[in-house]
Amino acid sequence: MPLTEFQRKVLKLLAANRNPENYVAGGIVLNQAPESPRYSDDADLFHDTAESVFASAEADAQTLAKHGYRVDWESRQPAFQRAVASLGGDSMRLDWAFDSAFRFFPIESEPDLGFRLSVWDAGINKLLALVGRAEPRDAIDVLYFHRTMLSFGATCWAGAGKDPGYTPELLINEAARLARFTVDDFNALNLRPGYSVRDFRQEWMAAVGSARRLIATLPPADVGCLYLNSDGKPVEPSVEMFPTLKKHFGSVRGAWPTVEVAGILTPRFGRS
Repeated sequence: MPLTEFQRKVLKLLAANRNPENYVAGGIVLNQAPESPRYSDDADLFHDTAESVFASAEADAQTLAKHGYRVDWESRQPAFQRAVASLGGDSMRLDWAFDSAFRFFPIESEPDLGFRLSVWDAGINKLLALVGRAEPRDAIDVLYFHRTMLSFGATCWAGAGKDPGYTPELLINEAARLARFTVDDFNALNLRPGYSVRDFRQEWMAAVGSARRLIATLPPADVGCLYLNSDGKPVEPSVEMFPTLKKHFGSVRGAWPTVEVAGILTPRFGRS
């Protein structure tokens, strides 16, 4: 579901403080669309260096205070800061944290957020978050990404490149094992009306099954890549499409895919 009006105002206010090394990430990036299944309760502000986390949190807190917001700190660690920003009867949590600069695409500029992680990297990060902490909200987001952006199997295939400690098979198995929660867990999330545990479970089981079938068909030498179509968009590969797809691997700070036109390499993507 879209951002709440309060979240939109806070993030718009803080957008001027963002830059390509200090950017919005997490569920906010995935759940901006009107059809997304849940509201995000917090905003993740990631940083390429641990040293910048504290300074960024201080700058954002000063900006909020200057505009009348109350800022209550919940955690103040060198590489992780957490606070709740409130005004009137509305509030939202803000997390400032260090994250690896290894990603598939560069940080993107965005009018309402300033700079944000690409939606593709946000989806892969959500998968890795799910297998690392077993939060129901992560499972909901991973399934939404599967439904609307990139299949669960293709995400697991690429995810093994972001965290070499995992294979695609292990990511699938761990996600399948951990994406189990009670009706009470499900109801505690701020979800779209009518979205039920039964809907989730049926779709999740189908996604896991198709993911296992997909990775059994892919070349082991390609583990860790995204497959891009002729438009430079990540897609789930198929036997018919495979000869036309381009392999795209992650790198420090990411890179735009390129296409050769008349012997000249040009970016396939532009910033949003």
